[in-house]
Parts: sequence; structure tokens; C-alpha cells
Amino acid sequence: MKGEVKHGLAFPTLVIAIVQVVVLVIGLPIIYILSKALKIRPKPIAIANSKKEATHASLLILLAFLTVFVWRALTHAFQLDQRPPYYVDLISVLWMLVLDASVLLTVATVMKRTGQSLENIGISGKDKVRMLLLGFAVSAIFVTISGFLAPSFGGGFAGFSSSLAYGLVLFAIVGVSEETIWRGYVQTRLTAYSGTLKGLVITSLLFAILWHFPAEYYAQSGAVADALAGTLMRLAPGLLFGYIMQRSQNIIPSSIFHLFWNWNIYLWQISL
Repeated sequence: MKGEVKHGLAFPTLVIAIVQVVVLVIGLPIIYILSKALKIRPKPIAIANSKKEATHASLLILLAFLTVFVWRALTHAFQLDQRPPYYVDLISVLWMLVLDASVLLTVATVMKRTGQSLENIGISGKDKVRMLLLGFAVSAIFVTISGFLAPSFGGGFAGFSSSLAYGLVLFAIVGVSEETIWRGYVQTRLTAYSGTLKGLVITSLLFAILWHFPAEYYAQSGAVADALAGTLMRLAPGLLFGYIMQRSQNIIPSSIFHLFWNWNIYLWQISL
């Protein structure tokens, strides 16, 4: 969920806070109903030695936070965050690859040393058609609703462009990598150790605050309180990503939904 548009607000307005609640009230039932309709009944991902794995996940979270902070600092130094709103080019895509590849390499290293397979982080081809249908169905509903509401938030479709195409590629990278890291690795470990609900909420909070704080810190010119307030706007989507992962035990649906959640902002140019 990077490349966000700077909304220019200090603390979230009441409207934005209400939108977050509405997103959850609408989104959670939609995910539940679609997963039931598609008869998705996956077995929970087995995590051996959950306490040890939760410790590994905690260390990864700390490393991810430090990595993204350094990456954001370099982004700011190179003025890559000073580009026009809704603008994405090849440099943006390649620069994003640097960040995501760095953290994914750490995940891969830990998994190799502990003898874990890709299925242990929700990467599986089982029920692939159902997983794809769930991801695209949820995304289609969300994009349609957003398009209908976009004019109310000062947005609207501005036409197709190379920037929009690059944005699709960029957010595909973001969707897959962040879901692999946060839902595939972190959430599965924390839920195995502390329980489904607690693990989902903790993962979503950490994803919202730690992963996005560096971006908000520079967007808010170093104002820590404002930056923290901005990160909480990622809590609702984080909970939805985590819930769809919990329902499917596979990162395919959440990665697709994550992709279109981010790209949707550029598609409809929603400043919210």
C-alpha cells in the first residue's frame, strides 16, 4: 500500500473516520458471503512451534520497519515523493521492487533456515480457481462502489494513461509482496500463537502503524502525531486483507484485493 496520494490533512476528519467504519461494515460481510458462496473451506495453515515462529515474526516486523524507514528516507532525499498526484512511471515500479525484494529476501532466508515450505505462508495452488474468483469478485464490488462514490470525494475517472498502467504493475508488486510478508508470514504466526482474532487485529495494527509510518512521517513534514493519525487510515483495509486471508488461508485473494484497493485510488483519483 505504497505510493499513496498525500491527502494534506493533519488529523483524520470525522468523514474519513466514518468511511473507515463503513468500509468494515460493508466489506467484512461481503467477504464472508462470497467465501461461503464459493464453498471455500480451507484447513488452517499448520505452524509448528508457534511461540518460536511468533518470535521470528516479531523480529521480521522490526527489520521491515527499519528497512522501510531507510527506503522512505532515500525516497525523500531523491525527491521521488515530490511527483504529481496519481503519477507512476517505470522508475516508481523499479524503486518499489528494491523495497519489497529486500524484505521478501529476509522472509525467504528465515523460511529456508527453518525448513518451511511456501504453503506455510499461504502460497498454494489448491482451489486456485476459487481463490481467484474470491479475489476478483471482492475487488470488482469495491471498485464499482468506489467509482459510484468518487464524485462525492472530488474524484472521477480521468481516462486511461501510461501512468495508470504502470500503477497497475506497481500495485500488483505491492499486493503480492505485502500480503506475503504481512498476511502470509506475520499473521499466520501471530494467529497460531495468540488466536485468530487477536492475531488478525495485532497484525493489522502493526501493518497500519509501523509499515506506513515512514511514508506519513515525510508526508506530514516530520509531525509525529499527525503521521500516526494518518497511519490509522490503513487499519480498515488491513483488517479486510487479513480477514480474506483468514477465510481462504491463501494469499491469492488478499493479494488481488490489495492490488485493486490501491490502484482504485488512482483509477478514480480519490484524494481520501
